[in-house]
Amino acid sequence: MQKTKKILVLTDHMPWGHRAIAKAIYNYLKGKEKEGKYKVEYAEVKAETGLAEDIYRFSYSIFPSTNRIAHKLFEKPLLREIVEEASVTNLPRLKKLIKRMKPDLIISCYFYHSQSLVKWKEKEKVGYDLWTVVADPWTINPISIMEGADKHLVYDEKSAEVVLEYGGKKESIVKCGWWVREEMYKKHDKEKARLKLGIKDSKRPVVFVGGGSLGTASLGKVLPALLLVDRPVTMIFNTGKDKLGFSMVEEYSKLYRRIKKKGEVEIKNLGWIDNMGEVLSACDIVFGKAGPNFLFDCMAVGKPFVSITHIGGQEDGNIELIKKKKLGWVKEKRGEAGRFLVKYLENPEKYNKMYSSNILKESEKNKDSLKRVFQEVKKWQKK
Repeated sequence: MQKTKKILVLTDHMPWGHRAIAKAIYNYLKGKEKEGKYKVEYAEVKAETGLAEDIYRFSYSIFPSTNRIAHKLFEKPLLREIVEEASVTNLPRLKKLIKRMKPDLIISCYFYHSQSLVKWKEKEKVGYDLWTVVADPWTINPISIMEGADKHLVYDEKSAEVVLEYGGKKESIVKCGWWVREEMYKKHDKEKARLKLGIKDSKRPVVFVGGGSLGTASLGKVLPALLLVDRPVTMIFNTGKDKLGFSMVEEYSKLYRRIKKKGEVEIKNLGWIDNMGEVLSACDIVFGKAGPNFLFDCMAVGKPFVSITHIGGQEDGNIELIKKKKLGWVKEKRGEAGRFLVKYLENPEKYNKMYSSNILKESEKNKDSLKRVFQEVKKWQKK
């Protein structure tokens, strides 16, 4: 009787895009366990990165453009070698987990775990295959690419070119599209979704503003502009796990009610959202940080995107992608987001329809991304 192969989908413990991708891949593969005749498990393991994580979180939240410097430094081979060697310090927790689970295949959605596992494979000839997910579409940090990975799962042809440029083998590349969660493609009744949020006026434009899962200073680009708005609108603010951002929206809401007692702006202040697909379906347009998961989630739900900030370096390509594919607008300079909001509210239908065909095309491109991972798993089983 043939042995049932084990698959481990692995990520870091932080609530950023790596975890969302890992959960999307795991949930899809879990649903296909019987058909695929394998066993799949999921694990979040804290990465031992020292101060690097704290520095990254600080720049992410307060000065996202400064990350461009670090991203540029990783183009230097010497720095990549230093990080690769340092990754062995991240192994103890991983070794303990893998020795207990004994997976035949590890799909790693966090680059530092991938680096650690490659080092372990090279030194001790450990018997697992390693696939690493390249979690940025167009501006990829070279540290996400490693010769020792059996597969690099990437977004598209442009991503594949970067993998080749930094030493990845052609046969290791799998072009998937983006790994959008299946629930983002679920159809929701727009009016019911609005009523669930307490929005009773069906004709009122609904604008979603997202600050990123860990929060960014971007909310401050939109909030002051609400005092200039003189048309009916519901503003939904999503602050993730950012308590400071949540408090800031609360204070602006109070200020707005004091200054404009009969104002037309209705504010819904939400923290962490579990039913993102349903909430987005109630909206007409999205303002937010141009992280790839959030961007492609919005495409899946069919909503135009307005980038009000992004992380320098690693997310520069997302801005290029929005512009080149015409998926929305980039309004990141001082005052631009607020001015665009006021202009949008003068004729919402015009802006809602402007890029609808391009958004649908991108949505369809990514709809089969998880299916492609499953197809690759089936090929791997036949080896």
